[in-house]
Amino acid sequence: MNNMNLAELLNQQEAELNKLHSLLSNELAILKNRDIELLENAAAEKEACLNDINQVDQSIKQLASFDELKQDQTYAEQVTRIATLLSECKKQNEVNGQIINNSQIAMNRFKAMLQQSIANNSMTYDEKGRTNVKATSIGIKA
Repeated sequence: MNNMNLAELLNQQEAELNKLHSLLSNELAILKNRDIELLENAAAEKEACLNDINQVDQSIKQLASFDELKQDQTYAEQVTRIATLLSECKKQNEVNGQIINNSQIAMNRFKAMLQQSIANNSMTYDEKGRTNVKATSIGIKA
């Protein structure tokens, strides 16, 4: 193993995972505030960070396997921290994903209610050409 390169790669991977964790926490705050513009920027940052993590991971794999790193006393503690960080990022991402999913469900329900409301009303014009919205008949005739 090339110890200097491996140590640098592990440090970089840990730093990238810390950055990702921070981005995911920030994303949660953005989701709570429902700020679409910030959410789009956060998603782009998160994607770039994930690409960086993947590249570093590929570089590490060329030098050593995960099991080798866990067994090596030089790297075992850092590898454990990295694995813990990765697990925390996955959990936070699942929480954020569930919030997004719930928001989409709520929006779909609102859209359906709005469409139903529109379908139950009909627009007509009066004698002066102004629009007039009337509720459609429910089938009762007087």
